[in-house]
Amino acid sequence: MKIIITFVSTLFLAVSVNAVTLSNVTVNGQAYDITYTEDTTFSANSTTIDDAPWWQGSAKAFADAANTNGLRFAYDTINIGGTDYALYMDSSNAGSQASAPNFTADYAISAVAVPAPLPILGILPVVGFLKRMRKRQRA
Repeated sequence: MKIIITFVSTLFLAVSVNAVTLSNVTVNGQAYDITYTEDTTFSANSTTIDDAPWWQGSAKAFADAANTNGLRFAYDTINIGGTDYALYMDSSNAGSQASAPNFTADYAISAVAVPAPLPILGILPVVGFLKRMRKRQRA
């Protein structure tokens, strides 16, 4: 089991060597941690990008919120004349752009919603429960 965990951790580290994370980027009122890879291609990350929240039509909102020069939020693919192109938005353009899927650039690959902090009133019952548990353990 330890060997498997070590292997998976090493594989994850090798894949995410060029990964950079932008923390607490607010998009439409929700905070996200956005991960992107530097100097990569759309083709190398297309399956991960397909699951990203901006894939459903909010690529421009993510690009504007991230406000990072050259960071592309690819949101679809299009076939023109038998050649596939990746459609993307970035903070420097007002509309959609297209590039070859094997063009090297910085592509956002995932965005994870940051959970809101627990409100104080939500923590109080837990604290009370833990106090009761400690009293029981002492007895």
